[in-house]
Amino acid sequence: MRKLLFLSAIAVIFAACQNKSEYTIHGSVADDKYEGQKVYLEEWTDSIMLTVDSTSIVNGKFEIKGETDRPVLRFITLGEKDKKARSLVMVEPGKINVVYDSLFHISGSALNDTYSDFILKQKDLTTKIRSLSDQYNAAMVDGTMTDELDAELTSGYESIADEAKALNYEFVKSNIDNEMGEYLFMTSSSMFDVDQQKEILAMTNDEYKARKNIKRIVDRIGASENVAIGKEFVDFSMRNPEGEYISLSDFAGKGKYVFVDFWASWCGPCRDEMPNVVNAYNKYKNKDFEIVGVSLDKDEDQWIQGIKDLNMTWPQMSDLKLWESAVVQLYAIQSIPHTVLLDKEGKIIAKNLRGDMLNAKLSELMD
Repeated sequence: MRKLLFLSAIAVIFAACQNKSEYTIHGSVADDKYEGQKVYLEEWTDSIMLTVDSTSIVNGKFEIKGETDRPVLRFITLGEKDKKARSLVMVEPGKINVVYDSLFHISGSALNDTYSDFILKQKDLTTKIRSLSDQYNAAMVDGTMTDELDAELTSGYESIADEAKALNYEFVKSNIDNEMGEYLFMTSSSMFDVDQQKEILAMTNDEYKARKNIKRIVDRIGASENVAIGKEFVDFSMRNPEGEYISLSDFAGKGKYVFVDFWASWCGPCRDEMPNVVNAYNKYKNKDFEIVGVSLDKDEDQWIQGIKDLNMTWPQMSDLKLWESAVVQLYAIQSIPHTVLLDKEGKIIAKNLRGDMLNAKLSELMD
């Protein structure tokens, strides 16, 4: 009996002496191209990835050990350059399992399990979108595309896109109290509308809001409210192709509807949409309608050549600063083409009109 009591006491002491902050990441990689390659455990700062630890993949396996006194966001990165694969992982005391077979499967804690489930759902939606895209492209190539099929595929795409948006929003909202949710909000906030962004930010602390990348989102929300539908246009000045300074106020609020088109010569979707904008201009330019092009180009020659190639005969301006242009923040631009329609008094009455939506709106106002 004394021996049993002694052994029990030793076991209790031994357990008490264990490091409660130690973690072990066990990895399994099915893809042979990673055999012998490095595996990195990395930490994201506001600007760069920092390597925390590394090891090599041997016989499809790897192991990384360390210590942390709380759950922290890290990245598991396999390989180098074009062979690189990366995933988020919440590192916390205990055992974490990482399996890679063209997709990461991470388990070992409730949050990692939840994240892996989230990734699988994302993959499923991506597969559905790719299927619709393949159907669309095939119908265009073989000439079987009809208005009905176009509408059906477009409706299906929009439905899946809405589902993806809701999936991301719910995951981020549910996890904004940890580093994984904070990071995903920073990288995917553009998927959410302003009210959703504000709702999530209201759940965070001042320290998080003050971080450089988050402050940009906060500032963009403020800017988007300044240029919301119903607000007066916000003025700005830039040079035209002749090198002369012009302002939006030279055209807005002067008794014409003004369509402000933020574009760039390097932007494929902008170039694809431009014939529709040209047709709208030619149809309504003599009916109190003006277009002002605002380019996010960087190279002046490419900007001017783009204007010529796309037959843009309306006023143009640019500060040639690409995404560092002041108008990006001023008009809360997250992607281009980005458009703003002003009424005759300079009030914003519509945003992001493209294709049939632009034609229908202009017809409503001027036909």
